[in-house]
Order: sequence, then C-alpha cells, then structure tokens
Amino acid sequence: MPKVVKRIWDSAPLWAWIVMGVCVIILVVGLIVSSNRTAPTSPAAQSLPTTSTAMQTPATVAFVDDARANPETPKTLVLLGDSTGADKNGWAPALGESISQTLERPVATKYWNTATNSYGEMVGLGDGPNGPVGYWNASASGKDADYTLENLDTMIAPDVTPDLIMLNFGHTQDTTQPLAPQLQPLIDELRTQYPDADLVAIKQSPAQGANADAQLEGFAAAMDAEGIQVIDVNSAFPTDNTQLSALLRDGVNPNADGQQLWTKTVLAAYGLPEAQ
Repeated sequence: MPKVVKRIWDSAPLWAWIVMGVCVIILVVGLIVSSNRTAPTSPAAQSLPTTSTAMQTPATVAFVDDARANPETPKTLVLLGDSTGADKNGWAPALGESISQTLERPVATKYWNTATNSYGEMVGLGDGPNGPVGYWNASASGKDADYTLENLDTMIAPDVTPDLIMLNFGHTQDTTQPLAPQLQPLIDELRTQYPDADLVAIKQSPAQGANADAQLEGFAAAMDAEGIQVIDVNSAFPTDNTQLSALLRDGVNPNADGQQLWTKTVLAAYGLPEAQ
C-alpha cells in the first residue's frame, strides 16, 4: 500500500471506514435499481393507451380500395333516393364515369321510372378491361323513403348483391320532423336483406327559402350510431338564398352548376377525381 494511502488509512477511526463502506454499498445498489427503472411519468401520461386505434375507413373509400385491389371482381353500386339523384347529366352518372375511368372498369347504369315502377334501358358510363360495375340508380322523382321500401324488391332484384348502397333522401320527407327516424324502416330492411352491403347517407343540399334545421337535427350523429357514413353535400352549398338560388333550377333540385358542386363533394368522399 502506498505511504500516502497508508497514512490516511491509519489516521481515520474504524467507525468512519465502516460508515463509508455502508454508503458505498447503498450507492451501488441505488445505481443498479435506477438503471432497471423506466423513466418517471405523470399520472396523466400513465393513463394514456400504449397503442392507438386506427380510424375505420369510410365505406366509399373502402369500395374504391377493394375494387382497385381486386380488379377482376365485379362490383355493384345502388343509389336509392329522390329526384336530386335522377338527372341523367347530374352527379350520379358523373360518379359512375369517374369510377370507370379511374379503375378502368366498364360501368353501366339503369334509371328508375316512377311511371312504370321499374328500370329503363341500360346506359353505359364507361369501359375498361377490368371487372364490370353494375350501377342501379333507383332515384325516384317526387317519392320518399316509404315508396322505396315498398318497391325495394324491384329496385334491388333478387339476383343483385350490392356492395354499397347510397341513401339520398330529405326533400321529399317531412321537413318538420327529424330525418333519421323517417329513414329507419328502410335502413332496417336493408340491414336485414343485405347484411354485407355498406350503407352511405347523403345529407342533401338545402332548398331555397326552406329551413331544414328541424329535419337535419341530429342526423349525422344518428347515422354515425348506425355505422353509416354521411356525405355532407349540405355544407358544400351556400346558406345565403341569393347565392343558393344560382345553384338550383327550381328551388330544390340542383342546376348544372349545383350538380357540379354536388359531384365534387361526392367524388371527394370516394377519393376519386372528376371524369375527363
């Protein structure tokens, strides 16, 4: 032992060395425990989940994604509603045209005839090398959801298995009463007959001079509770009557400019571009 160290050793009392030894042991043990301990967190941080739940993919996007992932598999789209979807130059066929061009699929549609309570002739909306898309447009001018329910077995024939069903109602329903309960019988029947089909509800554009606050109160929340995606066309249109009138041909149905705005909103919900 070196002389300096020996001198210090000999000069210190025995009890001091014992205390020092105990302190060293405590220090070493503390370092070991500290190295095995996770970083301190606040009570709020400790209550946070360690994993996050992914948001469910909207039904419209899932329809396109599945059609893209399985290009050879045929797909079926159904539109149930009133006159706002019946225009043969409107947003409904524009959706079919975009699906055809984007996914390179042949798309054909039929339009509902309220005079005969049946479909008219098939109309092509686009061509392509992949699996076809059948697009049944059962928009019934001047009719409500009860009429659709009464004719549902014809609007969706027994040999048709829809992948996605769009509900486009509002203007022909009782505008003084909440819309969601008025659609519930139709929704229940669709759930029963087509359990594998996704449902999408369109929150229609406002009517000129009308106050639909009572009708649309709680609509989005009610559809969300049913697991039904809502395409909010209503919010895309202006609330000012002067500006709104420039987008409507008769105070209710969209004109060409209104159809273009409606188309843009629907295509955005599908993640599709406008057809060229």
